[in-house]
Amino acid sequence: MTPTIVFKDAKPVLVTGAPGGSRIITTVLQVVVNTIDGRLSIGDAISLPRVHHQWSPDEVVVEPNFPPDKMRALAALGHKVQIGSLFGSAHSIAIAPEALTGAADLRARGAAAAGY
Repeated sequence: MTPTIVFKDAKPVLVTGAPGGSRIITTVLQVVVNTIDGRLSIGDAISLPRVHHQWSPDEVVVEPNFPPDKMRALAALGHKVQIGSLFGSAHSIAIAPEALTGAADLRARGAAAAGY
């Protein structure tokens, strides 16, 4: 699962994790980068299309809704790009001084909160 807690100034700012075998690392990394570097809300960060590469097979796998211009850019760099299925399931919590904001990854069936 790779449960991950990101700290800033010794205080937690993000909690995330994902199942998915070899795709766990890239899923968690993309959520962290989208949130911290991209400054996206946690919901937007986990909703973006994902990309995955591993040593074998030597190909870049992208989700079906991955931007075509970015696929072309990867191919222009010499990567073999394959469109795969949706992957990962990064349920996450952003932590701010004023609130906790949770986001369910809708790639997982039954992930949307129905209320309580």
